[in-house]
Amino acid sequence: MKLDSIDLTLWLAAIGMEAFLLGLVIWRRVYRTLPVFSCFFVWCLLSDAGMAIANLFPGAYLPATLANITVDALFQLAILAELGRVVMRYNHVSPLGRTAIVLLTAIAFVLAGSLNKWAIPTQLPIMDMLYLVLMQLYAVLRVVFLLTLVWWSSLQGLRWPTRELRIVTGLGVYIIATLTVAILHSHNMGGIEFHWVDQVLVAIYLWTLSYWILASTTIVVEQQ
Repeated sequence: MKLDSIDLTLWLAAIGMEAFLLGLVIWRRVYRTLPVFSCFFVWCLLSDAGMAIANLFPGAYLPATLANITVDALFQLAILAELGRVVMRYNHVSPLGRTAIVLLTAIAFVLAGSLNKWAIPTQLPIMDMLYLVLMQLYAVLRVVFLLTLVWWSSLQGLRWPTRELRIVTGLGVYIIATLTVAILHSHNMGGIEFHWVDQVLVAIYLWTLSYWILASTTIVVEQQ
């Protein structure tokens, strides 16, 4: 796979911003309260290096992409869980009961699943079909976790620290955009003529990184 000038520019911009954010979270000691969020940028840089190597071997690129989107999704789900724990500590509350969490998750899953019709073009090679399935699955799971977190905090009337609110806002925008792109790809918008859709998603990711830079410079005052 050969990167065009736009792809290369977006990719290099992402690497630069991820490296800057890693340095920022270390300098501001964000890792003390948000270790998963901080480690995410270590993974991002390792992933970028791995994908650059895989790009030299056409047969390895798609398997590497599948592994990459899987770890990305797991990290983002873990970040949402970490933000939930921080908000609980900030408000000095206990989580909702297990039944309430399960109910909120089920409602979120029905809502997110209804947005995605799970249309997979059957004429594609098996690895490409697997990519589309995983992309849709991970997109839906992230939306489910995001909605559950937002609804849970709203039901309990929890206040969000400024930094964590900015982090979840940036991640939320990127998660919604990822689901949108997954749906578009599943409806025959996955060819090279629709590559601009992926480029728009990367641009949104860059916006998210910019917002996280703002979040990482925020001084958090603990709730008394």
